[in-house]
Amino acid sequence: INNNVEYYAGRHTFTIGANVELYRTKNLFIPFNFGDYGWERPDPINGSNLADFLTGTVPADDYIRSYSLRDNVIGDESIAGVEFRGAQYGFYIQDEFQANDRLRLTFGLRGDLSTFDDTPSNDAFNTTTIPLIEAEGYDLKGASTGNFIEPQIYISPRFGFNYDLNGDQSTQIRGGWGIFTSRIPLVWPGGAYNNNGANRGTVLDFQLSDDDLLLQPFDQQPPGEIDPNNISPSGDIDLFVDDFKIPQVWKANLAIDQKLPWGMIGTLEGLYTGTINQVSYQNVNIKGATGNLEGTPDDRNLFNRRDPIDGTYGRIILGDNTNKGYSYNFTASVTKPLDNEFSGMFAYSYGDAFSVYDGTSSQNSSQWRGIYTVDGRNGFDELQRSSFSQGHRILANVSYKREYAGFMSSQLCLIYEGQSGRPFSYVYGNGQNIQNEDSRNRALIYIPASQDEIVLVDNDLTADQQWELLDAFIENDPYLRDNRGQYAKANENRAPFTNIIDLRFLQDFYLKMANGKRNTLQFSFDIFNFTNFLNKNWGKRYGRPFSYELLEFEGLQDNSNIPTYSFSPFNNDEPNRASYGDFDDSGFLSSRWQMQIGIRYIFN
Repeated sequence: INNNVEYYAGRHTFTIGANVELYRTKNLFIPFNFGDYGWERPDPINGSNLADFLTGTVPADDYIRSYSLRDNVIGDESIAGVEFRGAQYGFYIQDEFQANDRLRLTFGLRGDLSTFDDTPSNDAFNTTTIPLIEAEGYDLKGASTGNFIEPQIYISPRFGFNYDLNGDQSTQIRGGWGIFTSRIPLVWPGGAYNNNGANRGTVLDFQLSDDDLLLQPFDQQPPGEIDPNNISPSGDIDLFVDDFKIPQVWKANLAIDQKLPWGMIGTLEGLYTGTINQVSYQNVNIKGATGNLEGTPDDRNLFNRRDPIDGTYGRIILGDNTNKGYSYNFTASVTKPLDNEFSGMFAYSYGDAFSVYDGTSSQNSSQWRGIYTVDGRNGFDELQRSSFSQGHRILANVSYKREYAGFMSSQLCLIYEGQSGRPFSYVYGNGQNIQNEDSRNRALIYIPASQDEIVLVDNDLTADQQWELLDAFIENDPYLRDNRGQYAKANENRAPFTNIIDLRFLQDFYLKMANGKRNTLQFSFDIFNFTNFLNKNWGKRYGRPFSYELLEFEGLQDNSNIPTYSFSPFNNDEPNRASYGDFDDSGFLSSRWQMQIGIRYIFN
């Protein structure tokens, strides 16, 4: 519901308004409902052991399954879905003030109020588990089941200006500053309604014997009978601190627009964004470190995820806030409006971003598990380069349009985009087992300065052969080479720069209507990634994921905390092969050229 009222008073234009958003949400989410099996990574030379696993010859190394505690129905028919309501009320006032013929000022103030229903209560958790968590040293900041985020008011002041320097619109300076309050993805608070220990249960491999690990997805069984009237608490718990704040940032920008010779317009603009409130997480069911790695300079913390604070539950995720994070962007552009049948544009921008949590997942537990760290995820509050760091970007286009015969026009456009590759992090394969903290390979590597700083074990190559190839790999990667003897940082590497050209051709037929207006019948022809059309080796977009598993963790040496690893390059004959992997060959924005034809009828 939105309503604005405008009031004019001389040089002032006042806007007063309200925006009300009401939510009613139902969410059914039971991960691993059909059973999830994992086994040790197969030898890349000798092939997969999947066949042995399926025939029962090799038991699963890992198993997890979640199930409804209310009916144990597999799939979407379960009654374990939960409903909740929320609302966000916004009220604002703005004054657009024309100070004089050259200067326009804008002042604004907005207030937002966010509310949520209370979550279902799990009294056993509140009375038994919370004291155990707090005794371990965690501060829950009032979080518990049965209540939820307290209503809060968010104030957002804003200011903007536009100054015509010479009074003839040849040079304009513009900018502003303001605080902006976001909606929150409802799936995040929704986790607290789903995951309260009395709605969804979880079973792990160490809670079952091999005979219980069924390979039939529709015959999965929970550990014991399901009695909806007498629920045995289980599964994960999602909590949020009482004073949790929805995302909020402040932004500042400054720009200048300048008329240039030959009808061109130049623009310089800078934008800075700072975090006020962003989400952060802890798993408060994990005990403190049990020790450290030994034998090399890598002495990171070790944990025991199979000895939780309260084994009744899986992960107990606490949502909180951090005020750390920022991003910036600088852009310079020149635009040539259509003149003498030609138009064009060139723009260069550079941007970077740093955050603690990027907020990329729908699950609160996945937000926590997705953090790249060295010494553990809990209490992590360090700025790292964001996965959404832009880097360098160049956009350019040139267009030629010709009208002829009194009723036709043809237009040919070439569009160029040059873009820095996606950031990625160097991690260990099988890395979740190094620190034994939780799943996902997010353990950032230690970059060995010499062979005596890493313990390599034989695979299809000897340890010495592996070191020779690994050493060459490090030397040929500028970031790894410059940071030997240190831990790698998140997202400090990038896939290669991409260069893509698209082509578009438009053919218009003008139709004069009886009322004197002109309609248009337009045919279009596009080749996306025209670069690749010209040469199959051009126009590559690299599909490097957010992490790169440089080394495989092979386990701790017997009766010690000394880690062992192996290195298996893509091609043993090409140790200099770049670390970004293969080019992307999927989706609309792939490395393959694609062609599209279209037809459009344009009125007036």
